[in-house]
Amino acid sequence: MLHAVIRTDTDAFHFFGEVSGYNLQTLQQHVRHTARESGVVRLQLKIDSTDREAFDTRAGRWLSQLADAGTVVEVNVRRH
Repeated sequence: MLHAVIRTDTDAFHFFGEVSGYNLQTLQQHVRHTARESGVVRLQLKIDSTDREAFDTRAGRWLSQLADAGTVVEVNVRRH
């Protein structure tokens, strides 16, 4: 399971869903749109440990690109 919080200076958007290609692509597009509109963005992600491999495979590259572009990215893995 995935819980993402996209924060700006004025707003916070919560995104919940399964770790799937579609959900991660939707999250990526929303974060990039928010960064274009708001400038400074902080992305906090919580994932289950059982989803770690799938998450890294599908999101690793674009999360690194977001961080390189100035988005603060924090990933927490929840252990069961």
